[in-house]
Amino acid sequence: MSKARLSPGPVTNAAVGSPNGKRIQERVKSVMVAESLVMTPRVFAEGPSRVVASPSVQWLRPDEDADWDDFVGEHPYGLVYHLSAWKNVLHTAFPHIRGRFLVLRDGESGRILAGMPVYTVKSWLLGRHISSLPFSSFCDPLITSAGEFNLLLPELEALCRRSKSRVAEVRSTRTEEQLAESGLDRSSTYKHHYLSLDGGMDEIFRGFSKSSVRQKIQQAERAGVVVEERGGEDGIKLCHTILAATRSRRSLPVLPYAFFRAMGESLRPQHLKVFLAYQAGKPVAFHLILRFKDLWISEYSGNTDEAQNGVNQLLYWDTIKRAHADGAKTFSFGRTSSTNEGLLSYKRRWAPVEQDLAEFNLYPEAGTAARQGKKRPRESSIAYRLTRVFLSKAPTPLARIIGNYCYRHLG
Repeated sequence: MSKARLSPGPVTNAAVGSPNGKRIQERVKSVMVAESLVMTPRVFAEGPSRVVASPSVQWLRPDEDADWDDFVGEHPYGLVYHLSAWKNVLHTAFPHIRGRFLVLRDGESGRILAGMPVYTVKSWLLGRHISSLPFSSFCDPLITSAGEFNLLLPELEALCRRSKSRVAEVRSTRTEEQLAESGLDRSSTYKHHYLSLDGGMDEIFRGFSKSSVRQKIQQAERAGVVVEERGGEDGIKLCHTILAATRSRRSLPVLPYAFFRAMGESLRPQHLKVFLAYQAGKPVAFHLILRFKDLWISEYSGNTDEAQNGVNQLLYWDTIKRAHADGAKTFSFGRTSSTNEGLLSYKRRWAPVEQDLAEFNLYPEAGTAARQGKKRPRESSIAYRLTRVFLSKAPTPLARIIGNYCYRHLG
């Protein structure tokens, strides 16, 4: 009885002919020869050997989103960003972003074995590119082996060439070792911080910096600051109002309200929670959390100018306690640019685990990677720094308009 060979799916002649295409095809062949197959075909107990249908690479139809969501829920690396609900958020808030799910299906049962969301981001200003996944703090292709990822790669490059995209970006948190075998160009411009919630709350609290976290929490508590969960669109509006003031104060472009509204419509109440800190009965800070399985992610937070010293620390601590009570095993502080020393220092005072976030880039044209050079954080670009100088002098209403324009090109 012979093992079934895996089919990498359709690959255009252009893809095969490119330098990256040849490298990918060689990797696929080596994976097959080495027998690092992603599954063992069904074996028949009686009768002659039969040809067993090979797993195939497919693009899911929109009416198959439920199958994808079931797969995400079962996969150990599945996050809220992988869900079709996140695709709905991006489609609603950002017309220049469109996504599909690329999967490896079992040839016999049709079961999804591996897959990844793939989004095309169109911009006349920055050029077209492909991302997995836009506006996510961190994520991985939903794979269990290098072989699975290498079988998806030819179709990813074919899409890159058909859409005339300059690059396809694949983010990685826990699958870096598997993706490294693909031969794609690796970069790392962000860090991720998270807390394990397996211990008791007292033990976790003692791990925080005494002067920068614990004492500030106690200071805010003595001042009468209280934290409440807030549902409904009013809570989303308050979050965005405070965020707009925070980002304007820090000379950062303001995220469009349409994005926040779409998150509320598609993710609440199962996957999104909003917490507000009140000082003298007035909301002065917010914390927007994404929740999936046993993971809580701090996605966005901010405070007003009037916020008492220690309000942010109290808000984070209250959210961490709620996550623990909800049965969460991990609390994520999200990602941070490796050049943002101030924010890195703040997060490190919570005694989290720190890890580099890798990104693997596929360039469809020869020489693109060399011309691109080593990828740097967006925050270090000249355009970004000039935009911040301009925003530092702009009132909040104008900063909102600028933000809406900027995010029409990002993803």
